[in-house]
Amino acid sequence: MRPLTYLTFDSLQEGVGASQALSYVLKIARDREVRVISFEKNEPSSNLLETMANNRVTWTPLEFGRFGVLGGISRVSRMSRRIDRKTIVHARGNLSAISALVRSPYRWIWDCRSMHSDQRLSLSKAKNRKLVYVVMRIIEMLLAKYSSRIIVITNSVKSEFVSRYKIPMNKMQMISTCADIQKFKKTDFPSLDEIRILLSGTFSPAYDLIQINKIVNEMRKRSPVHVTVAASLGATASWADISYDEYLSVPHDEMPNLIAKSHCGFSIWHNNLGVCLKSVASTKTAEFLSMGRPVFINSKQGDFKELFDSYEIGVVTDASDEKSVKKYVDEMLVLLKNAETNEKCHRLAADNFSLEEGVAKLLEMYKELD
Repeated sequence: MRPLTYLTFDSLQEGVGASQALSYVLKIARDREVRVISFEKNEPSSNLLETMANNRVTWTPLEFGRFGVLGGISRVSRMSRRIDRKTIVHARGNLSAISALVRSPYRWIWDCRSMHSDQRLSLSKAKNRKLVYVVMRIIEMLLAKYSSRIIVITNSVKSEFVSRYKIPMNKMQMISTCADIQKFKKTDFPSLDEIRILLSGTFSPAYDLIQINKIVNEMRKRSPVHVTVAASLGATASWADISYDEYLSVPHDEMPNLIAKSHCGFSIWHNNLGVCLKSVASTKTAEFLSMGRPVFINSKQGDFKELFDSYEIGVVTDASDEKSVKKYVDEMLVLLKNAETNEKCHRLAADNFSLEEGVAKLLEMYKELD
């Protein structure tokens, strides 16, 4: 059984690195030797170093370095030089995958977390955005062609990858964004005397803050509402545009307690971002659902609309006119008053976003590559 080298540009001490990559690594280490390479903006904490050592994970935290294009090239180069070519390499995200491509290890997996080139084109206002898009598309084509396997996080994106990169369907494995069902346990709703909304995670330009504000303001007309913003460490300040009552910046370990005190969450992206929305599956949505909390999402976000319809939970948004916003609020209030909502939300997460099942699929893939 070959050792696994797990690559991630995300810090294991904040954001999705803490909520996703770290959780995967610690569980994978129960089955095989794991070496992790990540980039850290802060000095690794003694607690995390001890956790890694206790789980027999060899961790190489690299200094993040400078921002910008030159900083990114430096990180790709520095990570690439640390890769043991004889191991199986799991490259989380496009930049990690470029590091693997450069090093050309024995077998390697492109863990594609998003259609990065299309998302960049949709959100960027730079004059050279089309040139950057073309370059990124060429790189993604090379990643698709030369990787041994590809992980995608939605079923919606599979057909797009087949037509775009001319790869066989069986080269892809869908492992959606995952939640630790044991950590994010189902809890009962708090009292409905005051509706508590939790807006968590990053607040990138992809999020439709105008739509979120419209819904929050409509909810305030119906009931006392308390809005808590819990931004990830290092998140942008765009959350300041939200009509909130309380702001927190907390480590990921504190999220279960915050969700337990809330009634619902939001993960509404702009619906006009194009094809890149097919590859979106927000982690926060999986975590809220795991704890039995319904979520507002936009209609074109990955597989969520189909799943919400199937399990009869959550609120799917599209138009933003006054009539539509009132309808979304009506739907959420009905869900919050329905005794079955809590269990239905948790069941959806357990069936589709379980960390244990995600890791089981990864371990099977590694065995195939052995």
